[in-house]
Amino acid sequence: MDCHVDDNKIVLKKNGKSFHWAGKFLNKECINRAAELYSFCRILDDIADSGEANSHKYLINIKSIIKKNTITELENIYSIKYPKFLKSSSKKVVIDLIDGLILDQKGVLFKQEEELIRYSYHVAGTVGIMMCDALKCDNVLAKSFAIDLGIAMQLTNIARDILEDAKMGRRYLPGSWVQNISPKEIVLAAKTNDLKKIHMISKGIKKLLILAEQYYLSGEKGFTFLPFNTRVAISVASGVYREIGVQLENENYNWQNGRQITSIFSKIKITLFKTFKEIFYLRNKKKHNSELHIYLENLVNDKKGN
Repeated sequence: MDCHVDDNKIVLKKNGKSFHWAGKFLNKECINRAAELYSFCRILDDIADSGEANSHKYLINIKSIIKKNTITELENIYSIKYPKFLKSSSKKVVIDLIDGLILDQKGVLFKQEEELIRYSYHVAGTVGIMMCDALKCDNVLAKSFAIDLGIAMQLTNIARDILEDAKMGRRYLPGSWVQNISPKEIVLAAKTNDLKKIHMISKGIKKLLILAEQYYLSGEKGFTFLPFNTRVAISVASGVYREIGVQLENENYNWQNGRQITSIFSKIKITLFKTFKEIFYLRNKKKHNSELHIYLENLVNDKKGN
């Protein structure tokens, strides 16, 4: 058991740097559960990105196992440890996550904003719901805000990884924003310093980060459902990740020279700011803006129960 906990924390430290940094505010049980959830999601993500011929088949089989509720098969066949703290209703959410990872295995070329938001729900909004289970946040109302925070962070992730994703045949920016430019054209534009196309992608990134900000602001409204230490941890993690977008903005949305990384100095500054904000800022429960889920109506309505 302790070995699994240590392994999970190593995975979190290596691949989930923002949350690992913020996790210092969580109690031992919550950070262990959060690390276990992150490790579980990371394993699924690694299967999807492995490039192996059987990876698609593996994800379909894993999805089938979860649907049949024969969870022990996950560990016996695939050595995947399913987090026991996940509520029964979260099994549908895990299936949604896997559906998003299956989509990622194809060449991604979104046409409209709707596809972008639905995808971001699948691969990150779902994690927000499951994180509610990990952090023992049982209020059903909190889950809509948790979805939004996950979506916001995924949109930031997409903005950061434009070139890297293009090299893998993926363009998450809606084609309607960027004249349906192909991933190959994105890579070529960066390589040849095609200023016209570089500027077009930069405008798309700006639009993406403006959209992300709407979801960050909504996600923050959900912090009121969390106890103080947990609230600070999630606020810091959100702030550190959001800083990637701030840095992109400060660099005029420069994407062609590689990804942005949040420095230690920035992390310390954000941590202090977010901590003092949560100490002195009075948070009241607010109604969720349902318009943010207009593209998700058939996905989330049955996934917020206990």
